[in-house]
Amino acid sequence: MEQLTLQLTNGLLIGTTIALTALGLTLVFGILHIVNLAHGEFYMTGAYLAWAFNLWLGNFWVAVALSALCTALLGSALLMMFFRRMLGSGPLRWALLTLGFGYVLRELAQHIFGIDFKLTNLPVEGTLPWVGGAYRFVVMCLGLLMILAVYLFLSRSRQGLLIRAVASNEEAATVVGVSTARVYFMVCFLSAGLAGAAGAFMLPVTSAYPTMGLEILIMAFVVVVVGGMGNIRGSLLASLLAGVMQATLSLAMKPTLATLITLLTLIAIVVARRAGAGR
Repeated sequence: MEQLTLQLTNGLLIGTTIALTALGLTLVFGILHIVNLAHGEFYMTGAYLAWAFNLWLGNFWVAVALSALCTALLGSALLMMFFRRMLGSGPLRWALLTLGFGYVLRELAQHIFGIDFKLTNLPVEGTLPWVGGAYRFVVMCLGLLMILAVYLFLSRSRQGLLIRAVASNEEAATVVGVSTARVYFMVCFLSAGLAGAAGAFMLPVTSAYPTMGLEILIMAFVVVVVGGMGNIRGSLLASLLAGVMQATLSLAMKPTLATLITLLTLIAIVVARRAGAGR
């Protein structure tokens, strides 16, 4: 029973990480209509930068904050660099462009950090009864607080109102004086920063390696589709379901097979929903 509880906690941690990454995806697609295939590499960048900053400063939590900030700046710079030229180009061209970004970032990571796994010690040691590792519990709580903060920012703040106005009707928002360029930057910054923070949080658990972004990207995209594009609550619930299911199945089978079954289950949910909507 205790082992099952520990796996459920681990699943909630994985689900929270997926939710942070998926939230960034749904923001940049739901508002800017960008299919960002480099989003997984922002996750990877956050993990590598956290490792480097932690090695340099010796403080993991400061390293997480700095890596999230640097990833946010990098991600927003890459997307905004081509945004004006890509206006009206459609999702396919954005997908091809960001696919190239992802490839370049992976190659840079491999060139700078090598192919070895980069791991750091747990900043919070010890275990909690029926919960397991204290660090996993702390990260789960921090991740949920970050998701809540993003939700409150979008729903309660003035900047969030501007973002929702542009997402609802960009032309009308421009007419009344909303700076769309500023909104685009805020969304890209927030999206990349969430992915960077998720990667940094997972560094002591899974380590950093060049292809880690590809694995999280697939799961995040499926979660976004299951939860509903732009639906923060739906994405969170789908992420937690995916994380708990994956961790629980890992008790009885190999992790790779557990991940595959989880993905197939989520895809089946999407198919069933569409079939039900078509009737």
